[in-house]
Amino acid sequence: MKQILFVVFLLSSLTGFSQTNDEKMVLELSGQIFKWEVEGKIDSLDKVFNDKFVVVGSTGAQQTKTQYITRLNSGNFVHNSIDVQENSAIVVDNTATVVGKGTFVVTAGGKKATIQLSYIEVFTRAAANQPWSVLAMHASALPGAEH
Repeated sequence: MKQILFVVFLLSSLTGFSQTNDEKMVLELSGQIFKWEVEGKIDSLDKVFNDKFVVVGSTGAQQTKTQYITRLNSGNFVHNSIDVQENSAIVVDNTATVVGKGTFVVTAGGKKATIQLSYIEVFTRAAANQPWSVLAMHASALPGAEH
């Protein structure tokens, strides 16, 4: 009897760690967004950012979708590479969040920096059968992580 209960407990605990299809989809989109940022595919980013998109950078500066897209197009802020070390997604109805940590190599104003960041992305969609869009992003530098 103890063995049966143990197996039931083990199986039920494993399903708690599995991701839903929506969570997998949002994590894939998050990764694609980082890839587009590094590749400079600003048109692709423009399409996936919600019209009400806002980004809060590691310095605390806020930018609207238009301001962020303009900044990326200017060439004054470039994502050289993004290496995500960990991330997870939570989906509730038509809202999703991705929380993660990674190493971001950026060039801002001609100066290259490597920064360890913790970030959160908020995604939304009009209905379950509609595509996800990014509503908000926020990044925070981890203590002692800038090189």
